[in-house]
Amino acid sequence: MKVLKESLAGVVVLTLKGEFDSFVTNAFSNEIANVLADGTNRIVLNLRLVKFVNSTALGAMIKARKQCRAAGGDLVVSQPSSAVREAMDSLGLDRLFSIFDDDDAALNHLEGGASVNLEGDSESAVLIHVPENARPHVARLRRLDVDSLECRLAGSPPKLVAGRELRLKFRLPLYRKEYFELDARIEQAQSDADGTTLQLRFTDVDPDDAADIGRFVADMSELRKAARGKN
Repeated sequence: MKVLKESLAGVVVLTLKGEFDSFVTNAFSNEIANVLADGTNRIVLNLRLVKFVNSTALGAMIKARKQCRAAGGDLVVSQPSSAVREAMDSLGLDRLFSIFDDDDAALNHLEGGASVNLEGDSESAVLIHVPENARPHVARLRRLDVDSLECRLAGSPPKLVAGRELRLKFRLPLYRKEYFELDARIEQAQSDADGTTLQLRFTDVDPDDAADIGRFVADMSELRKAARGKN
């Protein structure tokens, strides 16, 4: 498999060509590590020229996406070939990855939906409602983007595991007085001695709420770029 790399305004486009299988996953993972080490956390994978993909390669893509999101960015898929699309759909990965018809749409998504790190904002609490629990869990909002968030809570509640569907309620005090209320699914739950970090993907959002979240993320991203002198 060949990998063509192109850097475009803070986003790296990796175009893969050939067979994406177990024999090349290490090389692929090394390429992702190099991109992250260079300070870029937003990646587009163009898969239009991939003739074959196996489960090991798809697992490497999932790991790469987690690494990008952990670094405050994201990894999305552009122009998957019919073989790639079929493999992703069969495993439900079309619900995990953002998939676009071309690189321009993928770039627009990443440039407009960069994650905003909110860690340290004591006002940004997230109420996590589990249907069978009378009282919600209270977490702190750490990162927000247009279709997901990351939060941190004390302890390791046994019902907060990957795949679990939840109802969220949170507020962005300096942006909007009203609460956001939406449905989400746990993509990842990582526990340690100090608590649990949840990666949550939105599954059902009111259109007005989605628009407000998108504007908040875009505005905060622009403000932080300006503060760093990166207009």
